[in-house]
Amino acid sequence: MFRNTSEVAADGFVATFGSAAEGVWSVPGRVSLMGDHTDLEDGLTFGYAHPARSAVAVSRREDRTVRVVTDLATEHIETTLDEIVPQREHSWRDYPLGTIWAAGKHLLENENVDDSPAPTPTGLDLFVTTDLPIGGGLASSASICGAIAMALNDLWGLGLDRIELAEFGYRVENDFIGASTGMSDHVTVLFSEKGKDVFYDSRGQDVSLIDGPNTADEGLLQLLVETGQVHRNWEGVVIDRHQACTRVAKTLGYQYLREAQPEELDNAAELDETDRRRATYVVSEIQRVLDLVRLVRTEGAAATGHLFNESQRSLREEFEATSERIDLTTELALASGALGARMSGSGFGGSVFVLLPKEHEDQFRNSIDAAYAEYGWDAPKVYQISSSEGPRRDA
Repeated sequence: MFRNTSEVAADGFVATFGSAAEGVWSVPGRVSLMGDHTDLEDGLTFGYAHPARSAVAVSRREDRTVRVVTDLATEHIETTLDEIVPQREHSWRDYPLGTIWAAGKHLLENENVDDSPAPTPTGLDLFVTTDLPIGGGLASSASICGAIAMALNDLWGLGLDRIELAEFGYRVENDFIGASTGMSDHVTVLFSEKGKDVFYDSRGQDVSLIDGPNTADEGLLQLLVETGQVHRNWEGVVIDRHQACTRVAKTLGYQYLREAQPEELDNAAELDETDRRRATYVVSEIQRVLDLVRLVRTEGAAATGHLFNESQRSLREEFEATSERIDLTTELALASGALGARMSGSGFGGSVFVLLPKEHEDQFRNSIDAAYAEYGWDAPKVYQISSSEGPRRDA
């Protein structure tokens, strides 16, 4: 179903630049199970690696020229290390160029920290590709940034760990693009391993890998539905909700909502009601992540369905981050016998995770195909999923 993106990148590099790349690196996407939008409030997230991957083939140059080519667009980029700066208009080019920019900023900020020789940035030729849907709620941007960050870490000799590389992606989205995002996506794709769920506590940057439940033994399927409705992290609706949470935290006397208790939100008469709803989602979602991890470890997947449904309801009614397709998909899943269904990612489009008894798969697939056709939408992509391979250097 998915290409070998590392081979695609390697072959594309040869076809474009006339020689083999120095190396090829690939990073998976992310399925977000619980905790979206909480990381900016010192919160918790839980997810795992998607089987689709982004890959980059890279070689160093002897000058400061940077050339970037992709099979995702006809545009070819040629610039220099010195000319890479944030732009007013945004496109796919922000992610490769932004990661190079973030690495350069890191070097400038850390020069002369000790007596060891500082790494020297070089010009680069890159071929970038991904099988993740752009704007599909599966962390395509974090995957691309992660692959390029790993390449720069090796080729420029940066000597950084995975958290530090994840910070490159965070800086791309927040400083280079101007989006409002946390570290969770970047951490999840860079720490993921096959068969493991990634539990991330943004307070202290703590990462724990937890054995995923054996859903097959429980007679359950994990399905993912790509709705075909895209979102963009730099859109104002995302920033608006994060700003609401910041206002509530400050009103309650906290730096982050991680400190707040549900009863404080209920009893604070001075809160704007819309802000209160946004914050209620974040505070309750942090607790749901803890509950989900506990149930996965102690009772198995079958005991978790209600948490996905509670999270989806809160995302829809309190955070208002869902969409018509997301809502319809989750409703059809539950009507078809799913134990739980929840959007994956920041919302306003994207994908839906469904936990479904095996015997109801055909019913769900038939109902969703019919419903999308009735609305005049392209058929969604529906497939089984489980935690997949983590980041790696492939050549």
